[in-house]
Amino acid sequence: MIRINGLKFAYPGMKGYVLNGIELEIEKGDFIAVMGSNGSGKSTLCKAINGLIPHFFDGDYSGSVEVCGLNTVEHDISELAMKVGYVYQDFENQIVRPTVLDDASFSCLNYAMSDYRERGIRALEAVGLANKAFDYIWQLSGGQKHLLALAGALALNPDVLILDEPASQLDPLHANGIYEALKILNSEFGKTIITIEHHTEYIAKYCKNAVLLDKGRVIWKLPAKQALSRVDELENRNIFPPQTAIAAKILMEKGILPESENLPVTVEDGVKFFSRIKISEAADIKNRSGFF
Repeated sequence: MIRINGLKFAYPGMKGYVLNGIELEIEKGDFIAVMGSNGSGKSTLCKAINGLIPHFFDGDYSGSVEVCGLNTVEHDISELAMKVGYVYQDFENQIVRPTVLDDASFSCLNYAMSDYRERGIRALEAVGLANKAFDYIWQLSGGQKHLLALAGALALNPDVLILDEPASQLDPLHANGIYEALKILNSEFGKTIITIEHHTEYIAKYCKNAVLLDKGRVIWKLPAKQALSRVDELENRNIFPPQTAIAAKILMEKGILPESENLPVTVEDGVKFFSRIKISEAADIKNRSGFF
């Protein structure tokens, strides 16, 4: 699906590379999170996947990116947009039409697709906004606008959808709505989902795999739960691990729980993991752990 080999990129005037020899493969149907501290190259990597780099953002570029069999250097953005949809962190800038259906179908209209309205309607149905089709944009909530931006990308029926920090500007209710929509697009429609994300609770609940970037390099690609168990590595890069994993790590260090490589990263995992503490021992944890 996506193959990246030896990818290097530096913006004009920069000293050093933002991406410094990226090697990465993402399989079709994956739901993968890209993690890393500020400046690690997350957004730059995703812009290379959809072809904005090097076609729109100039710079020192080498290596190769292949998406759905297309080399991104050899195909222009209009071709690549049919394969890779992108929802930016500032998603409201992607909304350009006054009504919901007009906006959802706008990309297809620009491609002169005769069924552009039908495509827009199908995209709105997929993200749960069909009942808002004839509303004005200003009538939507922030979460609904985010879903509309997603529908606009989805209307072209790309194989890959990239979302840059989809939970960052939303309250928990609407962030959950975005991820539930992505879950359906992944599981029922077979879309490959890539999210740039630092909210590890969403990675734990929804993602299959996770990639850690640091200084423009891929440190590892792991199954999501295994990735989020690496508490020290994440904290060292200013990524806050799931609280269940932090609690389990502390209890293991204090000898209250036996050592385990796989820490609980969801509440459900935590219930099973912490149930190993005997009731008779639980009353003594407060004094022994210094955690509570």
